[in-house]
Amino acid sequence: MLWVLAGVAIVTIFIFSHVDDWSRDLTTNTAWTDEASQTLKPLRVAKSPELVKADLLRVVDSMSNWRVADGGEDSSVVDGGALKVHLVRTTTIMRFKDDIWVTLMPGDSEGATVVQVRSQSRLGRGDLGQNPRNIRELLGRLSQVQ
Repeated sequence: MLWVLAGVAIVTIFIFSHVDDWSRDLTTNTAWTDEASQTLKPLRVAKSPELVKADLLRVVDSMSNWRVADGGEDSSVVDGGALKVHLVRTTTIMRFKDDIWVTLMPGDSEGATVVQVRSQSRLGRGDLGQNPRNIRELLGRLSQVQ
């Protein structure tokens, strides 16, 4: 009985320490970068989309619990010459999978790329803030390479 109570206490502490926005994190299981966002702005990189994709694949390869989705390296070209890469992140404890789509858009005439990211949980209505954390972690790592 004591072990059960200790487990409940640990899970409760974990949840309270990881939820950033109670109004969002219990009811939303997706997050994306947006110019209007205070915390999830797209990343601008002074490289071509092809070079940023190579950096992205190296970064993902170095991150535990992250991988390129099956067929995700064969990024498709979408409108305007942008590249799209599909990633999967597996949560540490419960092994839930989150899908992350990275769109590398040519940004301007100087060869810059705008990195937009969308992260979505496969299960549940709320993500307890994991999808915004996925985006911040990925963009933070990618910005260190630049």
